[in-house]
Amino acid sequence: MTREEKIVLKSVNKPDKENVNALSEWFCAALGFSTSDDTEPKLFERLALSSIKGEGITSKHLSQELKTPRSTIIYHLNEFISSGLVVRKGTRYFLRGNDLSTTFDEIRADMQREFDRMMQIASRFDEMMEGELYGRRKRKSEQH
Repeated sequence: MTREEKIVLKSVNKPDKENVNALSEWFCAALGFSTSDDTEPKLFERLALSSIKGEGITSKHLSQELKTPRSTIIYHLNEFISSGLVVRKGTRYFLRGNDLSTTFDEIRADMQREFDRMMQIASRFDEMMEGELYGRRKRKSEQH
């Protein structure tokens, strides 16, 4: 089965305050995650911290630490995984890279590869459309 990632980027004003909580909320909003409550930003912070330490973190530990049902934690973790931000290794979850900067470098490389592939397909599509347009013009001139 092919792994699909959905990367959403939103233009969100940078927070007025520069602290871990404000930046976590900003990252979650910019990546299209729900920030209606503080679950995802807190989860994001815990994942980043555990990844920087090289330890990763389990959904059970996150559930206990955030006092949130494990099913809710797993739902949000799966959203992070779908975006390419988080990976699961055994029972532990990590940022995709060793830290957030490395994670974004890897996501940027993924996006560049996808855009390169789309440009190749777009060029082929344009060639086909031009051929179709030329073919229509040619058929019309042959009818006269």
